[in-house]
This record gives sequence, structure tokens and C-alpha cells, in this order.
Amino acid sequence: MSNANLAGHADDLAAALGEPTVALREAAAPRTTGERIIYRASGGRRIAFTFIFLLLLPFFVSLGPMLWSRVSHGLWEGTIGLMVIAVGFAIVMFLVLVEMLHSIRSRVELGNTAVRLTLPSGRGPQPMLRYQTHEIPYKEIAAVEMRREIYGGVWAPMMLKGARIVTKSGRKIRLGYVNEANVDPAFPYLEIAERIAARAGVGFIDGGNVRRSMPKKMLGIASGPRDKVSIDEQQMRELNRKHARLMGALVLGLVVLIAFGIIGDLMQPV
Repeated sequence: MSNANLAGHADDLAAALGEPTVALREAAAPRTTGERIIYRASGGRRIAFTFIFLLLLPFFVSLGPMLWSRVSHGLWEGTIGLMVIAVGFAIVMFLVLVEMLHSIRSRVELGNTAVRLTLPSGRGPQPMLRYQTHEIPYKEIAAVEMRREIYGGVWAPMMLKGARIVTKSGRKIRLGYVNEANVDPAFPYLEIAERIAARAGVGFIDGGNVRRSMPKKMLGIASGPRDKVSIDEQQMRELNRKHARLMGALVLGLVVLIAFGIIGDLMQPV
């Protein structure tokens, strides 16, 4: 029986009983939590990264036979430089591959009753090359957590905000991280986390600021209590000030060295 017929019978029953029809209409109508929202990379972005990867691939593949031919024939002149180029090229190709897979495979769908995620798995030496799909009903979500993780020190501090879903069964499913200075418009994970919390009707928990170890993060090693050092906003501001002073001193030193070099060249006799 359709919802319209069910609602009509509800009106007839309510009229006979002399009762208001609001509650019966609510029971007859399907419950929804909002419109369906999909987060994914645009078609232009997917095509662009795929085109760049396929364009560079023949040049990258040709480096292997070139190096093998030189080494097997004992031609070492220029081979070291070619090896350096090959290593740099490999790093660039890996980064392009990661972005291409992320653009093609990553997808977050906020449905009426559940959220469906296809995102990087998040653990291991190469977390961006492995993907997992989760479909989580909103009724199974216990909380949505967010925190800022700080890596490095004064030399090169990096701050990322991450969000994850905690289910009632105890599972913790990572959404992803954003760089607050350069948020990916296709996957604003903090906005996604807030929407999921609102649809699930659960708390959006801010875990504060935590300092973490980058080597352990890259190797997929779970952090222990000693690895999670909480820092407050005052400590963060002080870290940013020290980093800014250090970068300013390095730039000033570089400018001074260049100026001395130019002056030295000008003072040499012609």
C-alpha cells in the first residue's frame, strides 16, 4: 500500500475517532534526515590528473632501460646524474598517482539513513594507495571526533585537522585530514564530519591539539599515551612565532650572502 493511501486511511480513522491526524500522518510518511549530498572530485580534476599521469608514464618507464643500458656497458659518465633524475621523477610520479587515485576513487555520500564512504584506509607505509568502503547507518554512530595534530618542531611544523567516526560497537573510522591553510574544496572533512554528526544526532567532539610523531604516522604505528602530548593554544602561538622568526632569519641570511657575493664580484678588478 502506498504512503498516500495509508495517509488517506489514517485521515478516515482519525475522523471516526475524533482524533487529530498529525501523529498518524507522521507514522505514514517516511522519515528522512535531509537531502542526499555527495562529495567527490570534479570530472575536470579526474581527467587532468589521469592525463598528466599517462603523459609522463612513457618517459618514466624509459628511464629504466636507459640506466640499464648505461650500467651494463660501463658508461658511467652522466649516469649518476641520470640516477638522480630518475629518483626525482619517481617521487613526482608517485605523488601524481596518489592524487589521481584520490580524485577517481574517493567519495563520500550522505544519504537519508546512512553515510557511505570510499576513502584511503589510513594505515601503513602507503596509506594513500589502499582504499576501503564503509556504509554506516546513522543509528550506529556514537560520536564524531575532531582534533588538530601537530608534527615537527620549530624548523618545519605541520598542522593537520582530522576527523573520524566512532560507532557504537567501538569501531573508529577515519574520514581524513585537512590543512587549515589549504583546504581541499572537494573534500572538506571537517564540514563533512559536522554534517554526519548533525544527521546522526550525536555530539561533535573536539579533541584539542595533540603533538604526534611523523615517522610513526607514516609507518602506520598506533600512537600510545606517551606519543600524544596535548598542547594548548598559547603553546601553538609560541611555536608559530618561533617558526616565523626562524624562517625570517634564514631568508635574511640568504639575502646577506647574495648581497656579499654581488659586492665581491663588483669589487674585483676588471
